[in-house]
Amino acid sequence: LIGTTMFLVSEIRNLRRDPRVVRGWLWHIPMLVPVLAWVIWTPMPLWAYCVSAYVGLSLLRIRTFLEHRAHAQSRARSVIIEDRGPLALLFLNNNLHVVHHMHPQVPWHRLPGLYRRDAARFSRLNDGYVYRSYGEVFRRYLFRRKDPVPHPLWRGRAG
Repeated sequence: LIGTTMFLVSEIRNLRRDPRVVRGWLWHIPMLVPVLAWVIWTPMPLWAYCVSAYVGLSLLRIRTFLEHRAHAQSRARSVIIEDRGPLALLFLNNNLHVVHHMHPQVPWHRLPGLYRRDAARFSRLNDGYVYRSYGEVFRRYLFRRKDPVPHPLWRGRAG
């Protein structure tokens, strides 16, 4: 929840400084018009829609926080989070992201079985980019950054 607020504040600041951010929002805002019209037309209050969208975005940020990383080998860029709890279900087992990338045709509900049958191989192929649970991720990164902000493999190719 905090990260989403920080993102929104940062985005407002960037609107004043970076014309690329302004251009991005100029593409985005017209797409909001039909969504907001639909929300206003339905019996759901606009505040309920905004709160739901905020919570949804906050949950999505948990999943996308470390779904991919910079790595020279593409097979080692996708994470494994071995968690079988409510977030795994909510994210449709996308916590087994490397399994999904290596077997995109497999339905989401079969990913855990596929992973269990060959966990050591998946871990080896993604160069050990494995966490036991989302709890481990929170403990490790709640108050410290995971990676440097500039892309570590794109030095000198900023912006």
